[in-house]
Amino acid sequence: MKFFDLHCDTPYECYKRSTDLSDRSLAVNKYAAEKFDLLKQCFAIWISEKSENPFLLYKNILNDFNSKIKDIPKNLIPVLTVEGGAVIGSDIEKVYALKSDGIKALTLTWNGKNAIASGANETGGVTAFGKEVINVLNNLKIACDLSHLNRKSFLSAVDMAKYPIATHSCLNEVNFHKRNLSISDVKLIAEKGGIIGICLYPDFLGKDVFENFYKTVFLMLDNGLENSIAIGSDFDGADMTGGIKSTNEIPLLYGFLKQKGIDIKLLDKIFYENAENFFLKL
Repeated sequence: MKFFDLHCDTPYECYKRSTDLSDRSLAVNKYAAEKFDLLKQCFAIWISEKSENPFLLYKNILNDFNSKIKDIPKNLIPVLTVEGGAVIGSDIEKVYALKSDGIKALTLTWNGKNAIASGANETGGVTAFGKEVINVLNNLKIACDLSHLNRKSFLSAVDMAKYPIATHSCLNEVNFHKRNLSISDVKLIAEKGGIIGICLYPDFLGKDVFENFYKTVFLMLDNGLENSIAIGSDFDGADMTGGIKSTNEIPLLYGFLKQKGIDIKLLDKIFYENAENFFLKL
């Protein structure tokens, strides 16, 4: 099988722990590729609103991680993203720097507030500067990641974004959480050709991860969103106790959904093709 994961925080873990992708304690490591014909992995560089000198931290993590992906299997394809618009501060030129570094998606906020918008733990919406940032993201074909936004910021951002994506979010109709989206939110993303990566974090998805993943897929299919379903694991960034703990276990989820009666062609869309088709636009 092929797998395209829209979100993990492995670069930060590697940097923080001074380790590399040969470390089997990482939820995403180079040996995971053995489970797949092809593994495309979005590696997010996490920058919180509380980071000191966020752009320098980003560059340090990026340079560290780039040195560590030189020795990975040929069927493990890294896709670089940034989680946290605080990385650019209030400097629009840094968006161009992200593009030069090969960044494919920018999560506008983490849970707090920055110069762009407000996250799930804050009030407020997209700022005037934030609107400028989204326009530049559009022009540069960098995906505008809407995960982590509060509702006011989400509605403004999804209206403006040409390449909207929610890399790691779940549905409130399945398990209510302030970080989750509603099915109406997902429809707004889908109307613009965007996708949602169903997050595997049990606090977002619900404690019965396998069954709730199926319920999420079923609800999206019931709303005509077949081409918008993907997976954003959040491995190495969240406590997966009681759920799917690593990339190695993804084939178990594929097998579970197959047993539930989901057609292989549709499974291949969910696990790979929808994400692949989205990123081909960038």
